This record gives sequence, structure tokens and C-alpha cells, in this order.
Amino acid sequence: MRSDRPQIQVLSPRTWGEFGNYLAATRFSRVLRGEVDADVTLLEAEPILPWLGEAGAEIRAISLTSPDAATRTRRYMALMARLQERFPSGFEADPTPAQIAEIAPLTDHLSAAAPDVVVGTKGFVARLSVAAVRLAGLRTRVVSHVTNPGLLRLPLHRSPYPDLTLVGFDRAKEHLLAETGAEPDRVHVVGPLVAQHDLRDFMTDPSAAPAPGPWGDGDRERPRLIVFCNRGGDTYLELLQRIAAHHPDTDLVFVGYDDPDLARRAAAGAARLAHWRFHSRLTQAEYFDYIDRAARSPYGLLVSKAGPNTTLEAAYFGIPVLMLESGLPMEQWVPGLIHEHDLGRACATPEELFRTVDDWLTRPSAIEAHKKAAIGFAESVLDQEAVARRIAAAVRPLLEQP
Repeated sequence: MRSDRPQIQVLSPRTWGEFGNYLAATRFSRVLRGEVDADVTLLEAEPILPWLGEAGAEIRAISLTSPDAATRTRRYMALMARLQERFPSGFEADPTPAQIAEIAPLTDHLSAAAPDVVVGTKGFVARLSVAAVRLAGLRTRVVSHVTNPGLLRLPLHRSPYPDLTLVGFDRAKEHLLAETGAEPDRVHVVGPLVAQHDLRDFMTDPSAAPAPGPWGDGDRERPRLIVFCNRGGDTYLELLQRIAAHHPDTDLVFVGYDDPDLARRAAAGAARLAHWRFHSRLTQAEYFDYIDRAARSPYGLLVSKAGPNTTLEAAYFGIPVLMLESGLPMEQWVPGLIHEHDLGRACATPEELFRTVDDWLTRPSAIEAHKKAAIGFAESVLDQEAVARRIAAAVRPLLEQP
């Protein structure tokens, strides 16, 4: 039975962007529930539009099977071009019969649900929602929540038509206005959300877990590394071998996200290092225990690919990052963020990553300097209570409009 309270639906593709996009949608939904007087429902977009899942599967294959960053970029941009050809800029205002047929399940869904507000956590989903709302003849307001400003480089994800677009940074708003001619009062800079409390998708994989015991309880002066791998596994296996050979006293935990075989291979390659930990998934409590222990060390460090959510979350906890550039175009802005704010370093090649890890573990004071910068960035930019208030202030007027 429908409540008398305003209804907000958040539509998020789980298969686009590894696990980060859906975590961002989960965090965003919780902010709305806590700050806005409305019933908020988070829904995966793929069950409504299965072809979104097919595209998501192709994105994952591109990410995992491309031999290098250049190939990854070329394949990803080819997919974006095909989707853009099917749904060119401006299609939302006057969809063709073929486009109407493709989005018919979304139109039917929104017609039945008739939410007061629908939020797309990818710009493309927001564009599809604009068209579906118009076809359904609804008064539903459409919000585009930009979880990664790098996506605005792609025409597929930007549009002037949503009633409200929420972005994390001033430069994202400037870029969107310049590229789309959107009305400035429809684009609000709210700051970046960090999904620090919404990691319930991490589940323990006992087959990859080492012998039980504490991690990082030894010498406080020893570096504590979290190596998080959700792409490019062989590079990170070679990294572990080099650290094991030259810096075996380092406290290290390896997470081969959703890849038990990778976690087992990593563990087998460092079997003699009983104080290292290996996982393919973690419980929320385990994940935050590792984060807390790394953050309490002056030499805590996160090594991963240069994704925006991973970078911002590490900074939120005061952990510097050492990142490997992914080659995905929507992540090309992240190295600039890291270097501008001295949050760590983004490496263009595996060889640069290997050299930097060796250098920083040899003289860990380099890690400590970046830690101080990360803490300052978190205090000035990542105030989550302020971000939540700005999101609520932007969304509430949509619920009050007739």
C-alpha cells in the first residue's frame, strides 16, 4: 500500500562501474532517508532494463580482459559510441519509435510507481528516465546524481533536461553547463559523498582467508598496506612478489575483490608471510577493522587502481593512496585530484607503481607526508554532514512543487 508521504525512487545500475556505483547509490539513498521527509526506494536498473545489464557485462569484460590501458580506453569508448548512437544527445525530448520501444519497460515501471522524484545515479539512466517520464505523461521530477564527474566527459551521461543535477565539484558544474547549455539553477554543487558506511556487499570468503589472528599489531612504525584489486590482477600479484622479496616486514592485506582464485594465487605466492592477509570479500566489520588499523599507522597506505570512490574513501580516513591509472576515460581526472591535493601518487605504468612502492617502503616518511595532506583534504572537502545538508536542500524543493 502506497504511503501518503512523497515517494522517491533511486535507480542505479549495479553492473556499471564495478561495485562503486551501487555503493554510491546506497549512500545517497540513506542520505535522503535521513534528511528528507519522503519514502526512498533504491532499485537496481538492470531488472527494469535488462539491456543495461548486457552493457554492464561488456564493461566488466573490457576492464578485466584488456591487456593495457590504451586497449581498455579504445574498447570502452567504442561501447560508449554505440550506446550514444542509439541514444544521441537530445533524444529525451523527442524519442523515436525504436527508442520508445527500448525504454518501454522503464516507462511502464514509472507509470505504475508514479514516484514524485526519480533519481538516476548514472547520467545515462537519468536521461532514460527523462524520456520515460515524458512518455508516461507523469509530473515526476528527474534528478541526475553524478557519482563520478569524469563521466561528464562522455555525451552519453550529460543532459540539460533533468530537473536537477547534483555534482561534487565546481569544475563538474562548469563543464556540464558549457557542454549542454543547462540552466545554472538546475545544477547544484553539493560536494562528494563517501560510501564509508555502505559496504554490506563485502562477504567473507573463508577459502581465501589465512590463519586467524590480528593484523597490524606489531611495530607501529612498520608500514601497513591495503592492496585492493578489482582489475589487473597479474600486476598486483607481481607487486606482492616484489614486496615479499624486499619488504617482508610490511603489514599487508590483499583484497582480490570478487575473485577467489586471484586471492588464493596471491596467498600461495606469499605463503611464508604468516602476518599477511588475503581475501576476495570481507565482512563490513573486517573491512573497517583493516581501514582503522591502516589509518592509525603513520605509514598506512592504500594501493589500488585510480578510481574516484576508492581515492575519496581513503582520503576520508586519512590514508594516502598509491594508484595505477586504469585507462578508463571517466577516471582520467582522478590522478589530477590526487596530485593537486598531495593525496599520494597515481602511476601511469606498472613499472612506475613498482618503483614507487619500493621507494616509499624504503623511506616511509614519504607516506607520512601524504597522510597529513589527506587528513587536511578530508577536513576541508569531505565533511559528510555538510554534503548531506546540501543534497537535502537541493532535493526538497522538487517535492514541494505542484
